[in-house]
Amino acid sequence: MSSSASTTAVTEERKKVSDNGSAKQVETNATVNPSHRKRRLMAKAGGVNPLKYKAWVGGHIMCVVFGFISVIFQLLRLPNKYYINSISYRLSLFGAVMALGATISRKYGFSYLPSFSTLVAQQNFQFSVLACIWVFTFKSIFKLLPFLIISTLQLASEKNIEPILKQSGELASLIAFDELFLIFYLLIRTIFFRNTSGFQLVIFLVFYWLRIMFNDETRTLFRTIVARLDGKVSGVKNEKVQHMWKKTKMFIDEKGTDA
Repeated sequence: MSSSASTTAVTEERKKVSDNGSAKQVETNATVNPSHRKRRLMAKAGGVNPLKYKAWVGGHIMCVVFGFISVIFQLLRLPNKYYINSISYRLSLFGAVMALGATISRKYGFSYLPSFSTLVAQQNFQFSVLACIWVFTFKSIFKLLPFLIISTLQLASEKNIEPILKQSGELASLIAFDELFLIFYLLIRTIFFRNTSGFQLVIFLVFYWLRIMFNDETRTLFRTIVARLDGKVSGVKNEKVQHMWKKTKMFIDEKGTDA
């Protein structure tokens, strides 16, 4: 009887301890301070950096304002008094570099830039490099015009200026034809050994070729030009010219099929 009573007492004691423990656990969970409870870590939604936004807007405004001043001086052939034209030309390009740099930083972050092969295929990076080169070389409207149009479209898009946005297609075409004319202009200057025109031509052709490979609009324009020139070039009786022309057409056709 004593053994049975002892077993019953132990069982009841264990049950009591278990019940007390559960009660304490419930009581403990119920009374935990909300600030001490476990929280799930979640990534905070990244907002627009005010400094980068100001650099972006300020850069585009600089490009447009000083760019128009330089274009007026060059079109009207005004004297470069007090170096107004030279200063405006370079300030416009500096504003373009600042705006494009802010765009790249907002997209990737300077601490997390992609590989060089990926970065060099980005048009913003290409235009940034070209703007830096144009700053230290001869002045030309054809160099400045693409940056001026891009900044105008970006500001129009930001402020929702419909009259300018409706002309975005024509302005984009103007950039494309301006770049083709710039290639021809640099080629002529290279033939006559003008300053560093050969170096500028090589860099510009490399970036233009990358746009042909990765940009649909540039590739479409180039295919249109190739189609128009095909009849004339096909009549040239030179094996090397014909070989290079066929390779060019095959490359454009392959890229058009891949797209």
